[in-house]
Amino acid sequence: MVLYEWSTKFFGAEGRRDSLKMSKQIGVYALCFVILAVFTVQGSLAAKVESVASWTFMVYMDADNNLDPYGLYSLGLMEEVGSTQKVNVVVLWDGLYKPAYMYKVIKGDVEEVKGFTLNGVEVNMGDPQTLKTFVRFTIRNFKAEHYVLVLWDHGDDVSGCCWDEHPEDHLTHPEVATALSKHHIDILAFDACLMAMIEVAYEYNQYGLNTDYLVGSENYVPLYGYPYDTILEELNQNPTMSELDLAEVIVRHYAEFYQPRPHFNGGVMGGTLSAIDIAKVDEVVADLSVMTKALMSNMEANRGMITNARGAGMLPWSEYGWDLYIDLPTFVESITRMTTDPAITSAGDAVSYSLSQAIVALGNNKPMESTGARGMGIWFPSSYHRMWGLIPYEATKFAAQGWLDFLYAYWNDYHG
Repeated sequence: MVLYEWSTKFFGAEGRRDSLKMSKQIGVYALCFVILAVFTVQGSLAAKVESVASWTFMVYMDADNNLDPYGLYSLGLMEEVGSTQKVNVVVLWDGLYKPAYMYKVIKGDVEEVKGFTLNGVEVNMGDPQTLKTFVRFTIRNFKAEHYVLVLWDHGDDVSGCCWDEHPEDHLTHPEVATALSKHHIDILAFDACLMAMIEVAYEYNQYGLNTDYLVGSENYVPLYGYPYDTILEELNQNPTMSELDLAEVIVRHYAEFYQPRPHFNGGVMGGTLSAIDIAKVDEVVADLSVMTKALMSNMEANRGMITNARGAGMLPWSEYGWDLYIDLPTFVESITRMTTDPAITSAGDAVSYSLSQAIVALGNNKPMESTGARGMGIWFPSSYHRMWGLIPYEATKFAAQGWLDFLYAYWNDYHG
């Protein structure tokens, strides 16, 4: 029974007129309610969209060691810019003399992030669970279209990074890959020494890390670390930049920061940084395996050439006794230039091309530019005896791809 019939039956004509009036009012109210509901939903959706930043810049700052004062320095650089509506800057900072706290960096200061379970706890930054907890909480609470994760601390090539003194522990690369396995991190950046190594990049490639670019140095990283102020300033000015654009920005500002200049001790150090496309590293490894097999086919004739190419690829740390690593692109190009074997030439050209595709950005200060740092290092001790004291190199996924066999052949097949 419709409202008109119901009102006539029970209230008569007068009641019918009142009923019609009331029905019109109800109709108006209903229409207003629908319009209000639509605008409310649209407003909620708009608010939800606006709450998603373009970038969240995460820094896992393990300063619970002799780098403690430089953690404060890096944090100060971040505070010069701070977060905006489009860029979140968050830090998990574990110092030498204080427990860990998670902060949102704002211009001129930091704000403790409430609800983070590890605040005020003496955490183990070398525990992958700590890294996992930080990244998971950040992604849930600081939503963004893109994510950067900076691992800040000491780095030691295939051994890993983030050495914590309380307790004594560090993150291995498999542990980092496991901690990040359920998240997409656009850029994994190491503010740490010796991370732009083919062994490191290949490890993440083989673990299937859902990350586009690895940013790191094939040399020492000076104590001052990254120039976070200029990096974040450019990101805030252009928050819509792509992940490759930001990787290039980090590399460029790093090289500019360490250019030699008066009254800046860091300027005389080896400033080199590169961005590596992780997905393309397996092509480099496959091509390099072909090249090493070609060299091994007549090692006695090629050993002198290999020695000279190794020397050409050595970087400045060798002056201080750290001669375990060389620059891979320089080594390969030197071999190609010196050989008269067409098979080696062809293989070397293939490696050089795949390297050019994998190394997507390179920044050097003048000292490193002159020494030939080309963006990716490789482990190449002068003899088998130089292996002692290192973690087992054989445990890396890269070693099994022919490089270790090549080294044994170069060392005259001596296995100890």
